[in-house]
Amino acid sequence: MSTPNPTPQPGRQTYMAPVADVYAAMVQMLGFNASFDLVHQDEQSHAVTFSAPNLNGLFTAKVVPGETAASSAVEMTAPMDAGEPARQLVVKFYKDLGDQLMAQTAVQATSAQTTVMSAPTQQTEVVPPVPAANTAHDAPHDGQNTPAEPVGHRASKNTFMAMLNDSNPGKISAMAVVALAVAAAFLIFGFVALGVHPPIALCIIFAVIAAVLCVVAYLKTQPGKEHGRLFTTIAAGATVVGLVLSLVGAAGGKQESQPSAAASPSSSASSSASSSSKEARCQSFSWPASGAAAKIPAPKATKAMDVYEFAASYSLTACDVTASDFEDYVNELRGKGFTVGLAKSSDTFTAENAAGDKVMVMHNPKEDTMSISIESEEDADQEAQRKAEEEAAKQAEEQKKAEEQKKAEEAQKKAEEERKRQEEEQKRIQEEEAKKQQEAQNQAQSGGVTPAVKEAMDSYESFMNKYCDFMEKYTADGAPTSMLSDYLKMMSEYSETTKKLDDMDQSTWTDADMQYYLEVMNRVNQRLASVS
Repeated sequence: MSTPNPTPQPGRQTYMAPVADVYAAMVQMLGFNASFDLVHQDEQSHAVTFSAPNLNGLFTAKVVPGETAASSAVEMTAPMDAGEPARQLVVKFYKDLGDQLMAQTAVQATSAQTTVMSAPTQQTEVVPPVPAANTAHDAPHDGQNTPAEPVGHRASKNTFMAMLNDSNPGKISAMAVVALAVAAAFLIFGFVALGVHPPIALCIIFAVIAAVLCVVAYLKTQPGKEHGRLFTTIAAGATVVGLVLSLVGAAGGKQESQPSAAASPSSSASSSASSSSKEARCQSFSWPASGAAAKIPAPKATKAMDVYEFAASYSLTACDVTASDFEDYVNELRGKGFTVGLAKSSDTFTAENAAGDKVMVMHNPKEDTMSISIESEEDADQEAQRKAEEEAAKQAEEQKKAEEQKKAEEAQKKAEEERKRQEEEQKRIQEEEAKKQQEAQNQAQSGGVTPAVKEAMDSYESFMNKYCDFMEKYTADGAPTSMLSDYLKMMSEYSETTKKLDDMDQSTWTDADMQYYLEVMNRVNQRLASVS
């Protein structure tokens, strides 16, 4: 464990930048540098606490005013036990902080001897003077100031990143938020423009508004001002993409209008083609003698197209029908009683008869066609009744099938339950038979004696032999007091053994069981007699 230098030389790292700029750069650098982990920051005292991934303990850095109003200094505190790795980390800290400042303001770093502030919670050691742009091995120790040398490639990279982001503390600029919202709306407008094809002037006006807001937001987020440069950068990108999409959509609308204009001269050709198509579709037909069509008169036309016949309705389009033919047919419908709710124009006629049948006739003078359709109320009622009967029959059939299926499932369930019961009964019989066979086999192996009786008698005889052996030793030694506890224990076991034997139901014993019982008791009595 290292100890503090008893005679430290005072010194600190000085930067030609205000305290606020140095503190902001320090927080920015700690937040994006993988070599440091920011633990705590205090904006009031311009101090930060951070750690390193491979070192124990915490580092502190505090920005204090410099000798002039345009300068400031950074004072460092390092963990006492870190040793040489801490010195190298401090070198990297000052070097990266100098690079970060170069990306934001003009930096003039001067090196001096760096001392360790007294930390309230940990032991500290003196940090040797560190130049802002040199390694630990090149650090001067004579207390003289050495200008820092900028690192070109690092500065270039950080300058580009500074254009995209900022290190300004505080809240996000309201103008940056507004610019981002307008740019997002313009981007959505660009996607919509691909389908609706707006005017190009509208696209340009929207783009100019978004661009002006981006410029204002960019100026508001300059170093030392408000935070929100990243929002401004995203807004600018969204504005560019929205402009491209909207212009593409507007150009597509113009291209679609040109084919439309070119198609106008060919309208007469398409009309003639349509007429030829109509002639091909018009075919000879016969008017139905039954159904809904029988309730209205047949037209004079001999050809028709689009004929549709159903149970309660009928429709067709008659060909080669003039305006006078239309009027004549309408008069015939009136003569058939279609006068209820009558509505007529120069080319349409709708009405109902007393039975509720509804007829509609439309004449097309351009194509000399007449569309006729009738809906029969009576046939409709009959059709509805027929459909209701079919639906009822269908539901009855489905219900019958459901009931049959339910019965089949219940029968299957009962059969399954019966099969399981028979299997369980068969299994029980087999188990009982196997048990009987096992008992007979055990009885045969034990000379006809029941295994439970034989086990109990053998256990009794074994204990009695043990008891007799103990009593022989107890008597031979003159009944010493030292064996009294063993004797009492043996008597307790004797009581338990005899009680188990007495509790057995001898009424269920076989003759072989009783014979074996007498044999064991005879041998036990003989052994007891020998002990006495």
